Amino acid sequence: MSELRQGKLTVGEAAVVCRALRRGSVDAAHVLTGVSTDSRTVADGEIFVAIDGERFDGHRFVKDALQRGAVAALVRHDRLNDLTAGGLRSAPLLAVDDPLLALGRMARHHRRDFTGPVVGITGSAGKTTAKEMIAAVLARRFRVHKTPANENNEVGVPRSVLGLTEVHEAAVFELAARHVGDIAYLADVVQPTIGVLLNIGTAHLEVFKSVERVAKAKGELLDYIRDESCVAFVNVDDCVIAREAKRTKGRLLGFGLKREGHFSGEGLVLDQEGCGHFSLQHTSFHLKVPGRHNVYNALAAIAVGVECSIPLVECAAALADFAPVEMRSEFLRNRGIRVINDCYNANPESLRAAVDLLVDVDVEGRRIAIVGDMLELGARSGELHAEAGRYLAGRVDALLAIGPESEELIAAARSAGLAPTDALHFSSQADLVDQARDRVHDGDTV
Repeated sequence: MSELRQGKLTVGEAAVVCRALRRGSVDAAHVLTGVSTDSRTVADGEIFVAIDGERFDGHRFVKDALQRGAVAALVRHDRLNDLTAGGLRSAPLLAVDDPLLALGRMARHHRRDFTGPVVGITGSAGKTTAKEMIAAVLARRFRVHKTPANENNEVGVPRSVLGLTEVHEAAVFELAARHVGDIAYLADVVQPTIGVLLNIGTAHLEVFKSVERVAKAKGELLDYIRDESCVAFVNVDDCVIAREAKRTKGRLLGFGLKREGHFSGEGLVLDQEGCGHFSLQHTSFHLKVPGRHNVYNALAAIAVGVECSIPLVECAAALADFAPVEMRSEFLRNRGIRVINDCYNANPESLRAAVDLLVDVDVEGRRIAIVGDMLELGARSGELHAEAGRYLAGRVDALLAIGPESEELIAAARSAGLAPTDALHFSSQADLVDQARDRVHDGDTV
């Protein structure tokens, strides 16, 4: 469910915005209270959007949504006959070519009323943590609205935009791409005044085919930083990003650790837990979230904060209080065993960052990596898993892997010098768990 500003949009106005034809008993004057794509949680006065997903058909739940209090349903033109034949002849329906695009139109219309800073973030890795860091920094001055969890696709982003209300003074949205044009569409909905491009890597190569095409897709965000009133912050240490940076017509500023940029961190030191400590423009920063990659996320957050007139000392205070996002570089302890919980849809860059973190932290015993397949890597999957295996081989004491793609990873790790008894592949989770229980001891970090 996404809330709408009270008194801002009637059903009739929503029909106009969505380019919909009214069917049945539509109460055009009724003021919408929100928008829902889930019939199980729809509330009185909301409009239900019947979206067809990979595993579900929203049109099957129109009747349920209306019975639960939805004031109307957005449906496809070509499903009207099915719906009316199914007992919804007089039901309040708004027929459109594509309910998903109609959802985006409503969100874009809703966004026009918001005058505070709007941040759009994309990249191959680190988006969710960067979004949370930026929101934490902005919260030192503003009442912030942000993308819930990682609702960063063509359904989640419009729903997030529709969640903007009068109480909010700034907004932070995470944007993801699985196809060329996805970021362009989401950025058109969000209309960011501040863009953040974190990094370019090999995520979703199955779709994009090459890193260059990944860069072009992620770089679509820069096309929406359209004039000098807007700013794009880019990672100057990422060479691929540098080739895309010229796309923006707005101000362009860089953040990083190696190359000179407007927000260049200096004197980086990682403590025993792998947390970064550095300085920027004579201000010291001390992070509680581990990993070099999270220093880049912090620099992006600082850049956004300064752009929004938040003093560096306030940025430092916000980041000093920032805790890791669940299942992203999250440190857990079970008796004498330390576990670094990095569990999400990984790609080669995020796996490498996780391994670097494992190397950077001080350990009493052994460093043990437990990994699964990296998906959506297309024709290069075998090659990239082998590269990961070689990278792991010189950095861990033991490696346990599961999944068909990870067979290449284990084979490469063994070829690179990791003993066969320390580089094991499993076809079942139960076998992996049993072996992990036998192998992991007090003092080890996994």
